[in-house]
Amino acid sequence: MTLMLNDPASPADTEVGRTPGSAVAPPAEPRTHEPQTAAAPHRDQAIDLIRFGCLVVVVILHSMMSAAVLGSDGTVAPTVALSTTAGFAATSWFFQIMPLFFIIGGYAGITGWRRTRARGGTGTDYLRARLRRLAVPTAVLVVIAGIGLSAAADMGVSSELIVEASRRIGQPLWFLAVYLGLSSLVPVAVHFHERAPRRSLAVLAGAVIAVDVLTRMTGVTGLGYLNFLFVWPLVQQLGFFFADAADRPISRPVVWTALVAALGLLGGLVGAGVYSPNMLVNLNPPTGALVLLGVAQLCVLQLFHARLNRALNVDRLSAGSTMTTGGTITEAAPTFRILTAQFWKRVIDWGNTYGMQVYLWHMSVVIVLIGALGWLAQTAVGFSTGILLDLPTGAVAEFILPEIESGWWWATRLPWLLVVMGLSALVAMAAERIPFPSERRLAAVGRSLSALVRAVLPQGFPVQSFSSRARAIIAVGAATMGIAIALLVGIAPMIWTVLAAGLLMGSLILSAGLGSNRGSEADHGPAPDAGLTPLRPPAGR
Repeated sequence: MTLMLNDPASPADTEVGRTPGSAVAPPAEPRTHEPQTAAAPHRDQAIDLIRFGCLVVVVILHSMMSAAVLGSDGTVAPTVALSTTAGFAATSWFFQIMPLFFIIGGYAGITGWRRTRARGGTGTDYLRARLRRLAVPTAVLVVIAGIGLSAAADMGVSSELIVEASRRIGQPLWFLAVYLGLSSLVPVAVHFHERAPRRSLAVLAGAVIAVDVLTRMTGVTGLGYLNFLFVWPLVQQLGFFFADAADRPISRPVVWTALVAALGLLGGLVGAGVYSPNMLVNLNPPTGALVLLGVAQLCVLQLFHARLNRALNVDRLSAGSTMTTGGTITEAAPTFRILTAQFWKRVIDWGNTYGMQVYLWHMSVVIVLIGALGWLAQTAVGFSTGILLDLPTGAVAEFILPEIESGWWWATRLPWLLVVMGLSALVAMAAERIPFPSERRLAAVGRSLSALVRAVLPQGFPVQSFSSRARAIIAVGAATMGIAIALLVGIAPMIWTVLAAGLLMGSLILSAGLGSNRGSEADHGPAPDAGLTPLRPPAGR
């Protein structure tokens, strides 16, 4: 399971004109929604904190499941831990947070698109901003990791370990490919949602059920991958409903009833053998189990969202005593509540800035740490020097690389998690400051390349001029292919790094020239000056 908690596109998207209250049910009648533009937008602190919490869950899960053992011949063999542990399937119901993130993504997407639309922006404006925020840090990861793996291969690291490291580093990228596709379809998905919300939901739900039934009847597991086209758009649409009903609180008994019904139905289907009890198994390929889990998570979000927002509202808590309309004096919040809210605000701000980088780089940190421990174990036993030490049952090696799920392995998990998260945070802060060509510079490169192509072609040679929509589709396709190469093929040997990075850069060059900057600047602040800019979003995002 992987998750991008802080896609840099998302923080800006969670800005809304007011703090939402409750949201579960769709609107009574289809209608066209326009955002309130009179008040300055502010961040939804609860959504930001939940996303950051999801990120922490992902880092912990990946770190706990990543391990290695030292073979009798001295080879370091990466392996997966915990997957066969008793109780793992039951706990997966709690740490499988992908549906929750796609719900939050749907909420962010529809509010961001409506804001862009209200300010005169177009679909290409919306897509351009999101494509840049996804493709830029991904391209940086691919290039740096590819160079690092190539250097490791030149230093004598075995090809098997290089391939495994490449696969593990690219593992989180599947989410970016799916999220990029969903982001590019937000204007279309919102169009159908605003005109027929229940019908759109029913069509997607029917498609999910049909794929699950067909897969089970035929026994062809590969058919289940069709649900990538239906499960995540359906879960995203639950986020649309959450945004629509933000100003129409739903009674708590109704929410509790929906929560119990979703979990009861999911439990019944799992008990009947329709779905695996392990929610990670239901992730790839995605099944209807994740939809039911998403409904349950949406209900929990509904129950605590408004309350959490009130607890995190530093300005409200910091206000002094006030007189209500009834003449009652209300006391200011206790100091410890104010300090607690201020602490979480700092955590949220950090997560909004660096969360995307943590998501992208934490597996690289894990791989490097496992490699370092493997080398240390080899050295301690003597494999790396050729002078084997006569140590009983490899005590030193087992001390460094303990047997998975042994007492010593469990005892070292907390220090291991702290080191992984600490280093991931440092790497994320460093990666966020890597300079990258601005949109204006990339657009200029695109114009220069276009002029060069026209200059080298024979006089009168017909040159196809693509519309903005066609270029947007090509840009999304190129970015998706670049991510897919890094995910499915890997970033080593170096040729795959060059190809993946080239496709990502091509998509950025194409998207930089799309439409006008009006919608994007209104949403996210002025365009940066031409030249190199850090990955951190400019002020105003």
